[in-house]
Amino acid sequence: MADPTGTHVTVSYFAAIADAVGCRTESFDLADATVAALRTAIEQRHGARAGALAQLCTVLSGDDMLRESHARIGATVDLLPPFAGG
Repeated sequence: MADPTGTHVTVSYFAAIADAVGCRTESFDLADATVAALRTAIEQRHGARAGALAQLCTVLSGDDMLRESHARIGATVDLLPPFAGG
């Protein structure tokens, strides 16, 4: 059962982070809906490799691109790893 004081967050993963966690979407119940709490939850669920990659990712929450640990996130976010291109 979800924590009634927390926030249910659905995460969509892309590129390398999707490979690291082994899925494209999943949900977390976070007591504190921040970038830091999400990154911690990912590491706890998927291990150190996924956690390290999550630290490099930008969180897209609505129209906001977030990287700061204290930034508040919404109920639906995208996790975007650094992309190479040219």
